[in-house]
Amino acid sequence: MRTEWGRDERTDWPSSKPVYTIALLILSVAAGAGVECVRYLRDWTPLERQYLLTYVGTEIAGTVRQNGRYTLLEVATRKESRLALDSEVVPVVTDNGEKTFALTSEAVKQGALRLEWHRALYDNAELHFFLSDWIYHDQTLFDLGRPALWTLPIVFLVGLWPATWMERKRIRVLRYGRKLRGPDLINVAQFNWRHRRSRGMGFGNEDRTALERMLGLNKKLRIPLVKENRHFEIMGDTGAGKTQLIIQQLLQIEERNEVAIVHDPEREYTPRF
Repeated sequence: MRTEWGRDERTDWPSSKPVYTIALLILSVAAGAGVECVRYLRDWTPLERQYLLTYVGTEIAGTVRQNGRYTLLEVATRKESRLALDSEVVPVVTDNGEKTFALTSEAVKQGALRLEWHRALYDNAELHFFLSDWIYHDQTLFDLGRPALWTLPIVFLVGLWPATWMERKRIRVLRYGRKLRGPDLINVAQFNWRHRRSRGMGFGNEDRTALERMLGLNKKLRIPLVKENRHFEIMGDTGAGKTQLIIQQLLQIEERNEVAIVHDPEREYTPRF
């Protein structure tokens, strides 16, 4: 007879993976994509948006085969048909809600009759060179995506410090568990951060860091005014400064013209007060 003890359950939450770092990476990619989307909608010309897939396709397909079929916008005149330029077209929306292009008044004055979509077989290298020269003004694909490519590492590096701090905090929770209630062992900076608007009595802090002394931070540990009527437990070895802490309390009570009742069987405070 075989007896198995314990549960046969397992859980994958919370995850042991660096979730904040992964989230930061996703946020960085999203920020880069957002920057490029804004540039696409605000800065790119209508034909740059129209021919983007063709511009990318001719560069990639040109390494595989010489020719390819593409649909391009042409301007028809009395003598010929040629590829349209940004100065000759303007985007319009038809009555059916379809997005298309129309001739500009300047193009009509110069002899343009109509616009035609023409699908034909083009040389990939020649078409890519034409689009680069006349539509994209010698901008490579890297040039078009440069702002987004810069945004990604900048956002990642800026968010790396808070993400690392949150990862360390999460790892501590995974290792030691999450505290639900009971006392906390914290330093003065953490206590003052939790009670940022405290206006009650304070205790002098002699263990400040060099940066805190330079910036004038955490000179005292400030007790919230509404919690002054709670119990204080002061513990320490002989000569650690317990009496000095109580004297600091009594001095501040005296400065506020309030009353303190002191049970002083050893007569430590009577001579001073």
